[in-house]
Amino acid sequence: MVLLIPAIELRNGQCRRRIQGPSGTEEYFARLQQQPERMVQLLREENARSLHIVDLDGLESGSPSEENGRATERIVDAVDIPIEYFSVFRTAAECERWLHRGVFRLVISDLVMTCPEAVERLVHRYTPSRIVLGIRARNRFVSIGMETLSDVDLALRAKALGMRRVIYSDVEWEGTYRGPDFEMITAFAQDVRMSITIAGGIDSPQELWRCNTLRSVGVDSVIVGRALAENRFPCQHIWRQVEALLEKKSDGSQKKS
Repeated sequence: MVLLIPAIELRNGQCRRRIQGPSGTEEYFARLQQQPERMVQLLREENARSLHIVDLDGLESGSPSEENGRATERIVDAVDIPIEYFSVFRTAAECERWLHRGVFRLVISDLVMTCPEAVERLVHRYTPSRIVLGIRARNRFVSIGMETLSDVDLALRAKALGMRRVIYSDVEWEGTYRGPDFEMITAFAQDVRMSITIAGGIDSPQELWRCNTLRSVGVDSVIVGRALAENRFPCQHIWRQVEALLEKKSDGSQKKS
C-alpha cells in the first residue's frame, strides 16, 4: 500500500487548517492549530509515519519565513518520525543548516535550475533520500524565475544531478477534492522513471487505492492535508471521536479539581 503522509501547512507560524473534530472539541483543536508542535504530536499518536511540512508564506513570497522556520524547528523536536520540509532554499548552506538541524528530507525546486552544481554536491553528501525535487505544476509546466519548462524537463534535470524522487502537485488540484489527474501522473512517471509522491487532491480511501495501482510506475506515497483535517477517512473519524471523549474527560477532571 502507498504510504500516506500527513501535511501541515504553516502560515504565520501556525497551522493553516484546523481539524474539524466532533462537537465539544472546538477549543481543543483551535489550540492545536496555534501550536503546530502539538498538532504533529497528535498526528504521530494517530500513527503517522512521516510528516510533510510546508512553509506557505515562503513559497508565496519567494523568501523563507523565519516564523514558519521557528515553528518547523519546534516540530522537529516534538516527534520521533522523519520530517519533510518544503520551503524556499536559496543556497546549499541553507539546505545544510536544515539537514543538520534534524529535518530528514528537503523538498527543493529552484536550486535545480539556479545552482545545479550545489544540488549535485548535496545529493552526493546527504543521499537522494534526503534531497528530493518538488514540482508544483500548472498544466504540466513549471515556472522558475523567468524560465518556464515542462515538468518532465525539470525532473530529468534533477535526475541528472542524482535526485531520485519527485513530490508532484498541480495548482489545479491542491487543496481541492477534484482528485489528481491519474492519467497525467502515469504518463509523467513513465517518462521520468523516478520514485513519485503525489501531493494533494486525495479525498477518499477509494482514491488511495487508485494511487496504489500506480506503484508499478513508481508512485509509492501520497501527501494529504485537507482531507485528514476534515476526517475524510474512516480511521481519522474514529480517532477524532476518541480524542473528543478524552478531551471531555480531561475538562471534567479539571473542573472537579
